[in-house]
Amino acid sequence: MRNKFLVPTKMAFTLIELLIVIAIIGVLVSLLIPAVQAAREAARKMQCTNNVKQLVLGVLSHESAYKLYPSNGGWDESCKIKSTTGEEEFVGTRNRGSGTYYYSGIGKPNASPKNQPGSWAYAILPYIDQSNAYNTVAFQTIQPTYLCPTRARPAPLPVVSDHYGDYFSGGWAWAKTDYAANLHAIPARPKTLTHANMTDGTSHTVLMGEKAYDTKVHTATSWHWDEPIFTGGQGGTSRNGVLLLSDGIGIDYKQNWGSAHASGVVFGFADGSVRLIGRNVDVAAMLAVVTPDRGEVEANEIQ
Repeated sequence: MRNKFLVPTKMAFTLIELLIVIAIIGVLVSLLIPAVQAAREAARKMQCTNNVKQLVLGVLSHESAYKLYPSNGGWDESCKIKSTTGEEEFVGTRNRGSGTYYYSGIGKPNASPKNQPGSWAYAILPYIDQSNAYNTVAFQTIQPTYLCPTRARPAPLPVVSDHYGDYFSGGWAWAKTDYAANLHAIPARPKTLTHANMTDGTSHTVLMGEKAYDTKVHTATSWHWDEPIFTGGQGGTSRNGVLLLSDGIGIDYKQNWGSAHASGVVFGFADGSVRLIGRNVDVAAMLAVVTPDRGEVEANEIQ
C-alpha cells in the first residue's frame, strides 16, 4: 500500500552552483564598493564645503563688527606662553636651511584687528560659536570646522625638530587647520583690508581655501608650512599662490592650494559664496581671483 504522506526529497547546492553564487556575490560587492566610496566622498566633500562656508561667514561677521577683515596676525614681544615645564616661552620656528628664527604671534582675546597677533583663524572663533576657545586661547582644542574630513589628517602631537626646522611650541600639541587665508586679501598685521579694497568685486575675490598638503612633510609633529590655528604671521595659515594640487608626496606645497578631493579644491569668496575649482583652471583666471584689486574681472573664467 502506498504511503500517502510522502516526505519531499531535500534539494542541495552542488559545488558548481555554490561557486556560481559566490562569484555573483563577489561581482555585486565589487560594483557596490565604488558606489559606497563615492557616496562617502560626496558626503565628506559636502562637509568640507560647509566648513569653508562657516569660516567665510565668520570672516564676514568679523568685517561687519570691526569694518575690517581680520589679518593673518604676526609676532610681538607679548607673545609668550607657559610651557609644559612652567616657563614663559616664545613660539616659532628656526629654519634649518638659513638658521633664521621666525617667531609666531599668539591669539590675544579682544585685541583690535590691527593689533591681533593671532591668525585670522583665531580672530574669527567668536563668530563660529567658539567664544570659549577664543577667550581661553585653547590652542590644544581641535576645531573640527577647520579640518577637511576627506584629508583626515592625524591629531597634532608636540612638535619635534625635523629636516626643515626646529620648532618651539612650549612642549604642547597645537590644533591645526586644513584651510588657509588668501594672503592678498587677509595679509599679515598690521595691514587689514575691507570690502572697499575688493575693487575687482567680492564675488571675484577668494578669501580662503584648502591649502596644499604634502602627506610626508606635513606630519603630526611638524609645523613646516603647517603652523597652528592660534599662531599668527606664518605660512601654515595663509597661501597666495595659483597652483591647485592634489595631496601627495613631493608636491609644490609652499604658497599653493590643494586638497584630497579628486574633483578640485574648495574656496570661499568675499561675497560669502563657496565654490569648488577644478585643478585644470587657467593660471590667469586663478591669479584674477586671488588678487582683489588688479582689474582682472574680465579675465576671470571661474564660474
